[in-house]
Amino acid sequence: MTATASPIKKMLSNVKVLDFTQWLAGPAATRLFADFGAEVIKIERTPDGDNGRKIHFVAPGISGFFLAACAGKKSLAVEFRSDQGRALIHELVRQTDVVIENYSPGVMAKYGFDYATLKEINPKLIMCSISGFGQEGPYANFTSFDIIAQAQSGVMSMTGDPDGPPQYVGNYFGDPNAGVHAAVAICAALYHRALHGEGQYIDVSQLESLVYLDYINFPLSMMTGGRLTPKRFGGDFFSICPYGVYRSKEGYIVFAVAEHQWGQLVRAMGMPELETDERYATQVARCARRPEVRAYIEAWLQTFPDDATPLRLLAEARVPSAPILDIDQVPEHPQIKARHLFQDLPHPELGTTPVARSPFQLSSMEMSIPFRAPYLGEHNEEILQERLGFSSTKLAALYAEGVIVQDKQVKVLRDAGKL
Repeated sequence: MTATASPIKKMLSNVKVLDFTQWLAGPAATRLFADFGAEVIKIERTPDGDNGRKIHFVAPGISGFFLAACAGKKSLAVEFRSDQGRALIHELVRQTDVVIENYSPGVMAKYGFDYATLKEINPKLIMCSISGFGQEGPYANFTSFDIIAQAQSGVMSMTGDPDGPPQYVGNYFGDPNAGVHAAVAICAALYHRALHGEGQYIDVSQLESLVYLDYINFPLSMMTGGRLTPKRFGGDFFSICPYGVYRSKEGYIVFAVAEHQWGQLVRAMGMPELETDERYATQVARCARRPEVRAYIEAWLQTFPDDATPLRLLAEARVPSAPILDIDQVPEHPQIKARHLFQDLPHPELGTTPVARSPFQLSSMEMSIPFRAPYLGEHNEEILQERLGFSSTKLAALYAEGVIVQDKQVKVLRDAGKL
């Protein structure tokens, strides 16, 4: 956290968001809004809510995935198929700035929650739909998940060893990328509305968001008419050397040595003669002799009893290099700890749950997660009483008719004084 952080309101503290999202692409967008101080009400379909609640359990019935993706959000669990459920959502829309959804195209319209309908209720509404392929086009109705987008965006074709099969990037990379793009577009729409008073509909494609991120391979291929066709290169980047993964004494170290840094590297290795050796003096020459360059580097790394020593020498020489860390090592990284990336959120059953904060350091306010992820329907009473003025009798009737539902654990924990 910055030294100048102060307890003033967060940047989006007056923004109200209705969150019709599930899994990760949509929740990644709304998580950012929660971190920036918006009130995010997660509209969850009965009976089970967000499908993300059902995967990656860290305790019986508790998803670590959901705890991370949905921290800072309130849950209202509503039966979409009932007239009363749709009516109360429409009433919430009147008081809402932003609606975000990532259902398959057509689902929101089926329930009367499409932009054309909601705009009639709230003309200044900003609505964003996140989907695999966008709301129109020949693939619009195709089912998509992260791996589908990676496969069709070129990401997987560029990942893995050149002689092996394409590989899936080792996290849900495509989903949050689409969510971050959506959040940026929504913030731009909020600014536009502040200037011109106009609402907006935003259509974000997961596939297009991944393609957009590739500033190397598509320009090389398309701007040369296919003369240059990038192929996956495994542990050696195709046009820079050394730039890749190298075996060290204790594991693996990555190098990213630009043209002007070759001399710094070989001097740190005690081989200054390689700086001007015509076989290695340029990127083109080194790329033509990658196995030889690799042999020099890996032999040098093996002369040390550990990895810390060569990494220190490389850092002193300002050669970009780093160890490849396992997941359980990353939270202990000195830089991660110094910048307080992980925030401990109290949980009534798990105790402390560490969740990564949004990676922004702001000069005038603290970037923190406001509270843990909700139980299903945990905030039904709060939202419907405070926002819509429903009485306790009205709420009881809605529960009895199945219009709203709530995880049974909420009552158990409330009775125990833990909520």
